[in-house]
Amino acid sequence: MTARPAAGCVERDPSSEISEPDIRAALDAYTLDSLRPISVTLALYYLVMALSHLLVLPPDIAPIMAAVAGFSVALALGLRFILSRWAIPARRAHAIMGGMVMLTLFNTLLHLYLVAEVRQTTNVMLVITAAGLLLLSDRWLIISIVAALGGWGLIVASLPPSEEWSHFAFAMFSSVMLSVIVHIVRVRTFRRLEYLRLQDVRQKQELEHRAVQMETSIGVGQRIITLLDLDTLLNQVAELIKERYGFYFVGIFLLDESRTQLVARAGTGEAGQTLREQGHRQPVGQGVIGAAAQQQQAVCVADVRADPRFVPNLAIPETRSELALPLLLGETLLGVLDISSDAIAAFREEDVPVLQLLADQVTIAIQNAFLYEGEKARRLLAETLYEVGRALSRTLDLEEVLDLILRQLTTLVPYDRAAVMLQNEETLEFVATRGFPAEIAIHHLRVSIKDQDVFQDIYETQRPLVIADVKARPDWQYVDGLTQTRAWLGVPLIRSGEVIGMLSLARLEPLAYSDEEINLTTAFAGQAALALENARLYDNITRFNQQLEGMVAERTEALQEAYSKLERLDRTKSDFIGVVSHELRTPLTVLQGYSQILLRDGDIKDNEYHLQMVSGIHSGAVRLHEIVNAMLDMVKIDSRSLQLSPEPLHLARVFARLRDRLADPLRERQLTLELALPDSLPPVTADREALEKLFDQLLINAIKYTPDGGRLTVTGQPHAEGVEVVVSDTGIGIDPAMQELIFTKFYQTGKVELHSSSKTKFKGGGPGLGLAIARGIVEAHGGRLWVESPGCDEETCPGSAFHVVLPLHPAIKEEG
Repeated sequence: MTARPAAGCVERDPSSEISEPDIRAALDAYTLDSLRPISVTLALYYLVMALSHLLVLPPDIAPIMAAVAGFSVALALGLRFILSRWAIPARRAHAIMGGMVMLTLFNTLLHLYLVAEVRQTTNVMLVITAAGLLLLSDRWLIISIVAALGGWGLIVASLPPSEEWSHFAFAMFSSVMLSVIVHIVRVRTFRRLEYLRLQDVRQKQELEHRAVQMETSIGVGQRIITLLDLDTLLNQVAELIKERYGFYFVGIFLLDESRTQLVARAGTGEAGQTLREQGHRQPVGQGVIGAAAQQQQAVCVADVRADPRFVPNLAIPETRSELALPLLLGETLLGVLDISSDAIAAFREEDVPVLQLLADQVTIAIQNAFLYEGEKARRLLAETLYEVGRALSRTLDLEEVLDLILRQLTTLVPYDRAAVMLQNEETLEFVATRGFPAEIAIHHLRVSIKDQDVFQDIYETQRPLVIADVKARPDWQYVDGLTQTRAWLGVPLIRSGEVIGMLSLARLEPLAYSDEEINLTTAFAGQAALALENARLYDNITRFNQQLEGMVAERTEALQEAYSKLERLDRTKSDFIGVVSHELRTPLTVLQGYSQILLRDGDIKDNEYHLQMVSGIHSGAVRLHEIVNAMLDMVKIDSRSLQLSPEPLHLARVFARLRDRLADPLRERQLTLELALPDSLPPVTADREALEKLFDQLLINAIKYTPDGGRLTVTGQPHAEGVEVVVSDTGIGIDPAMQELIFTKFYQTGKVELHSSSKTKFKGGGPGLGLAIARGIVEAHGGRLWVESPGCDEETCPGSAFHVVLPLHPAIKEEG
């Protein structure tokens, strides 16, 4: 917004601040600085004059003049010593300079009198001219000239008449005029230069003042960006303005909900703290602050003692001038920025736009803080309701849930006492309370329902009821043993469209509940009604479960019999797989051997078509051989006949061999395999072939379900049970519901007919035995295998992590 003129501010020109006392003080300071070199110069001059008097003057005169000159040397050196040791007031400088001129004049007139030569008048003329040059004081110049003319006249009168005296009298008059002219020109020049210097100083001070204003504005802007807590923000902004400008007091007052009162929300120093603690309020339209709020424009008071609008405040008694700036957001008034000074007329008219800009930035800060606090309150409400909802889902204990509701509600809606009350015929029973005295047995508390009382009102309207002060309600029922309530809020508990009770909140002070607090309490009342409904449903479910238990008992025996049949069928299936696998290995070995011979045949190599066909036969035979081996491994695991030959193994070497073995599929899929196994990882005692098969299955599985360009990571660390190895990937992940099923035999994800024939292609197919074999090998070593994944998503690829825990020295049982 654009700052409008603030009546009462001082319109000040920096040049007008240069006053006559400032110029006079500068003249005094310059004269004082001149005394030091002049005193030394005079001492040297009179020292030379003393020697020359002894050499040149007649014997009867020489001792006298030499003595006077020596005395002058002593005075000049004494003055220099005093100036170097003590601080002489600047206002005394002209008198001292006049004294030095008078001393020189005395020496000159004495010399003229003793010599009695008319030519010595020239020395007097030089002293008069020098007085015009040295003295910057009109008074001392006049005194020097009068003394010179008077002394010269007396000497001339005592000497014999001569025609030359009239000539030198005219010369004396000329020297006086010259001295006056030199004095006037020098003083005027000095005053002009000093005026320009002071003006430059004032302009620099003005620029520095503007720089401070800009820095403060930038500082406030930075606080707007970094702070969102309203109280912290306002206090820091107020302190920043006070610190940068040096004001007596800076306060920020915001409108209350009624928009009729300005409440102190921030202030500097002890005064600000006192105003906040007292909850100081200023009615709109009263005082300087109230006038700014009412007029919605800046109000400046140059002297508060002469302004009838000023309202004295004991917290800031030294206030002499005041500037109140409205905090406007568009046409909406949020509050007032108040600035007080202990000096009269401390605010300039040109300061108002800059300070109003600061006020506008504070307004933006307040609005941002309001938005943040609103969002924070909504988030806190959502989190609180979520916590209550979780409590409702994990427990059906009515008392526990209702107590949680009342406890969480106090963080959002301040109250002194709260209760959940249910209707039981013609009374209200307390089923949960908070803030009640410990000696009161709440379960025995009853409140009668009467016609036209507060509950009857809530029951009929099914809406919350707010009472600002219960003393205004003649039908209010007081409970024995409880502190008298003042402000009260009742919210209906509605179930299936019917009021079954109410949520009661009481305050001991007559501070009415706001609309926002009513809405929050209504939301919690809904949770309380839900808890009551859940308790009723739980009672029904309990009776229904008792009926189901009888039916389940009848079916248990049938299920056990069916399980035994399935177990026998599973053993038969395993036996069949074992027989078929053994029978398939012989022809597969022949097929694999002959295909290798053909691949090495020169004619086949030269024929690309035949080479491709033979390569396909060979790769198919190898793949089929791997499947048959996997089936045999599964049969051995199921029958607990897996043969293990344990030996000390370094896992880093095992994974290095596996990385070399999987180099081609990793390169084809553009996958990165990172091994992060520390050298300090201890070796494990395990079967080398089985361990390589275990981790090979995990790596193949990670390759299969990781999109091209992904990353596989193997990490290891000591574990309380031995060593833990984690194989993680950036793949599509695993649904939590399937994270245990994937370790069962023949389990496959997705549609089988859509799987590819390669075990390393993305989502490639297989017999579904790899992870089952991996778990069997881990368990055969006495370890554990499980998977962790946030879920399955082919777009975001949350990844999976397979954890393997192996003991360092397992007790392996070899069964045949």
